[in-house]
Amino acid sequence: MRRKNMLALGLSAVLCTGLFAPASYADSIDTKDSYVPEVETSSENNSFETASAVEGLDDFPEETAVEGKTASIEEEVPTTEAEDSEELAERKGESTEDSTEGSTEDIRGTDSAPVTSGYSGFRSAAVTKPLDNKIVTLHVSFEDWDFPARDHMKVLREKKVNVTGIALRGGGAGVINNPSPDLYKILPEREVEKKVNGQWVPYNRNYFTPGEYHYVYTIAEGKKSPYYLLPIAEQDGDGKLTYTRVSMEERYFYHRGVHSYYQDNLKATQREDAKYKYYTFESETFTVKEAKVMAKVYLRSSFDIHNVKVGDSMKRATLQVEKIVLTDGTEIQGSNIAKPFITNFMNHFPESPEQFKLFLESYPNALGENGNIRASQEESMTFPAGRYQVKYVIRPYYTVDNYRFLVSETDDVYGNGTEFYVNNEPYEVRRVIPDYGMTTITKLTSPFFDAVKVEKKENHSGNTGNSGSTSKSVSSSSGGSSGGSASSGGSSGGGSGSFKVSSSFSGQVLGVDRSLSGGQWVQDEKGWWYKRADGSYPKNSWGYEAYNGKSYWYYFLDSGYMATGWVEVNGSKYYLFPNSDGWKGRMLTGWQWIDGNCYYLDSQGQNEGALYRNTTTPDGFTVDAEGRWVVNGAVQKQ
Repeated sequence: MRRKNMLALGLSAVLCTGLFAPASYADSIDTKDSYVPEVETSSENNSFETASAVEGLDDFPEETAVEGKTASIEEEVPTTEAEDSEELAERKGESTEDSTEGSTEDIRGTDSAPVTSGYSGFRSAAVTKPLDNKIVTLHVSFEDWDFPARDHMKVLREKKVNVTGIALRGGGAGVINNPSPDLYKILPEREVEKKVNGQWVPYNRNYFTPGEYHYVYTIAEGKKSPYYLLPIAEQDGDGKLTYTRVSMEERYFYHRGVHSYYQDNLKATQREDAKYKYYTFESETFTVKEAKVMAKVYLRSSFDIHNVKVGDSMKRATLQVEKIVLTDGTEIQGSNIAKPFITNFMNHFPESPEQFKLFLESYPNALGENGNIRASQEESMTFPAGRYQVKYVIRPYYTVDNYRFLVSETDDVYGNGTEFYVNNEPYEVRRVIPDYGMTTITKLTSPFFDAVKVEKKENHSGNTGNSGSTSKSVSSSSGGSSGGSASSGGSSGGGSGSFKVSSSFSGQVLGVDRSLSGGQWVQDEKGWWYKRADGSYPKNSWGYEAYNGKSYWYYFLDSGYMATGWVEVNGSKYYLFPNSDGWKGRMLTGWQWIDGNCYYLDSQGQNEGALYRNTTTPDGFTVDAEGRWVVNGAVQKQ
């Protein structure tokens, strides 16, 4: 008995000395160790032959696995009077879990060959399992993209994470790829913890608020695994490989790549069942920043719902921010916001996230015509006759953290939510809810509009296009201001005259007097004019007049008839909608596509409707001397 105890102490000394000489251990876990390094030992009470004289483990029958079972280690480790018998029994029980000599088990995924698990390496007094079966690195990876947390974004607690490999302390097999889930797997339910007063506490809300967070993942280790995890709190003094590290591979969407790091926080838990033992590890910490809340957002769309004609192509629309208004009343101009800000959730055009396919809903118009369209349309398609709504599914761009929508089902005082205006017209907004992705999303729906059939007009002047028309062609092409369909959209232009009004005419200054005259529209064979209550009518002047429940600026010529198309008044140029859509002749504002070019018409103030020329627009774009949008000197075409 005494010789066995002495022999065990000697083996421990051999092992401890060899911890710093990795080459001294076996190179394969599939065979028994056949080489033991020479170690000089001296002890007052213990002496034995040097390890160089040992040819193999067969010389130590007490240590050798016999018939699928490991021998008792009761006499391997010297006991002291202070040692608790229960602790010894526990250590004895651990030894029975060791892998058996010569046994084989399929420890890989379906694409890998089985690996033979043999008895390998010497065991120290503190660790009763084979050192070479110790997992020094557990490799784990997300199965799909994860998303960086944002203020009031939904907390996603279910996330599929896979064990992609295990790296063993011993040589030979080295890394085992895709081990069977029966051996090692990550539970999909992850916990969320937030740092509060310097302590990590469970976070139970379903949306993120500003602060510092991390995730806690649970590892299940199959009890039949011939290998084992070793938490840092239980490290065994085995040189540099004293515990198991977790190599975490996170695939973040906004990085469009992979972020890898090591975590040294593997912990054992009390949780256990018939098949698995459980451990936990924590992710890196991440910070959720506060974002200011938007009460109103004003967008400009290249698609004008009030100017759609039957046969127009369904070209993509571009949405850009004109300004946002925060809940405290602060206004931020679009030119001061990083671009892109509002982007297409559907990601139709990855290189141009501000561009959208036209997502349409169609309905019967007054004549019963229905385009039978529902969903995103290709640009090659054209508008059939019918009534429509256009929808945009939008979200703030994922690189912008400064501003966010009002979000329902959180601690926001939601009210009517964030209001959206497109081309200065209110759009219906779907309730904004926390999103599992990068940020909250919402759907905007336009008012109803009709695709208008274009009527052929007689050209008495013999000229074509929008310029150079005579007053005679004016009277034949500018009628019909207040008839037609309910509304319309698309690109403007076609069949309208261009007028230059002498500066000798006084012409009302826009934005000063919007009082209505309370008269009525009259149409005769020459066109539309406006009869005031006293029987007079405006001429050579602007009138802010109402029709069909809406009021717009109109310009009346010297003849008293309403003008359409381009008109120049007191040195400024304006565009008056030329098509019959219910409000023909109304002055347009903002960005407008006209005859294939894009122009900016002042949207407010004293110069409302005036064409910007040879300058920079309020939202930072350049226009040439004719008012056309240019980029690096090149005129942009629709």
